Amino acid sequence: MTNDSAHQLKQVLGRIPLDDWHPAIMTVSWTGLYRLTGEISSMVLVQIGLTFTAALLLAIYLHDLTRSRLVSSLALAVPLLPFTITFLGVLWKDVQMMIAFFVGTVLILLAERFSTFRYPLLALSLLFLLYGAMVRKNAFFAILPLVCLLYRAWRNGSPGLRKRLTLNRRRLLGGYAAASVAFLVLLLGAGTAFNAVFQPKPTGQLSQVFLDDIIFTVPAQEIRAADIPQDLEDKLLHARDVCQSQNVIWDAYWKCYGRGATGKQFEPIAHQSEVRNLWLSDVVTHPIRYAYYRAQTYARFLFVGKSEYAPVTAGRHAVPAEYHVQPTKADNILSDYVVELGAKTFPWFFRAWFWLAAAVAFILLVPKARYLRPQIAALGWSAVLYLLGYFPIVPASDFRYSYWPAIACTLAAVLFIADRRLNKKPPEAATAPASESGRPTGPRFAGHRIAQKSDPKHVAEQ
Repeated sequence: MTNDSAHQLKQVLGRIPLDDWHPAIMTVSWTGLYRLTGEISSMVLVQIGLTFTAALLLAIYLHDLTRSRLVSSLALAVPLLPFTITFLGVLWKDVQMMIAFFVGTVLILLAERFSTFRYPLLALSLLFLLYGAMVRKNAFFAILPLVCLLYRAWRNGSPGLRKRLTLNRRRLLGGYAAASVAFLVLLLGAGTAFNAVFQPKPTGQLSQVFLDDIIFTVPAQEIRAADIPQDLEDKLLHARDVCQSQNVIWDAYWKCYGRGATGKQFEPIAHQSEVRNLWLSDVVTHPIRYAYYRAQTYARFLFVGKSEYAPVTAGRHAVPAEYHVQPTKADNILSDYVVELGAKTFPWFFRAWFWLAAAVAFILLVPKARYLRPQIAALGWSAVLYLLGYFPIVPASDFRYSYWPAIACTLAAVLFIADRRLNKKPPEAATAPASESGRPTGPRFAGHRIAQKSDPKHVAEQ
């Protein structure tokens, strides 16, 4: 358990009020499980159980699709890889977002494959994608390609609907745009309803981003000349000096600024409106120095690895004494596996640059795929957009910020291998590659649609 999850644990136990420093939906879900089971570890068990269930369902999908035990076994290996298993037992919003997107994606694949259960599976997938988008504030960048994939599976469930919505490129793209907008409206509505019911205390966590941009880009003379309270000016200048003396380039709230208004962690800072106004007047109006600073932080995020593994003693000082966990042999084994074999032997698996490059590579390889082209493309774009979305906000080079892209690229790799298998040994009665729509084929490829290359409508749908 880390410092973040220790703060949420106190909310689960009712020792401090519910707040939105971390997305409150995770805390509320954890509270529900705790009340149901009486165990704070219940959330960890759910995380692990969902991940391995998703891997098993993916293996079933791949075996039904390819009839290859070797290909289907790759799905079972996904949760066991060092860069996957490292955080499965950590109560982080990053982990829950990854699991929600993993499960949601697999359910979409199953819905496309087993048409009898298409709509129940898609409805369940929508719930997981919605949870994943609500549990991590910047999940917005990763969710839209998956929403488009879900929409495609729903649209293709009806031949008539598919024909109308893929008649030309305008309708095709319009459908994806409408699905994305509809999901965003649903997301905003769900968030508003959730806040109205549970009323988490607002903390203004976005002020952390403003602080970094101000402290690391605005010269001292501009801060002194700004129309802000004297105590805020003094605190910003002091934080600026502390950060420079310690060679800190980000995360000023925790490292230089003194945390919240009274010095407590996870506490809102004072003068939030003044900080926001200063950001608008002295950061936004100087885009070159802002871009230069953010290029510096993003490069550090891409190329410097940190926090590849979270031991059971992480955040111990913040966890109530009765919930302290002692290191075990299992923790030592996992640490050796992840750190010694994984992070030290194959360090690039724990670097953001590698997964950004891998995601771009899969997008470029999409034309090479024949049967699983949309699925591979959606995973690649989800990983790319999520990583690029960190450019203006990244606060550290922790591997957890690359967790979903790592899994998304791994899933894309598995699907690409499955596609290659189908290319070498095509499904029965399949005579051409799959596209947005087409005609049903033989029993071995039931549930997928095979398009004819000669049909210009299908070409437009690629």
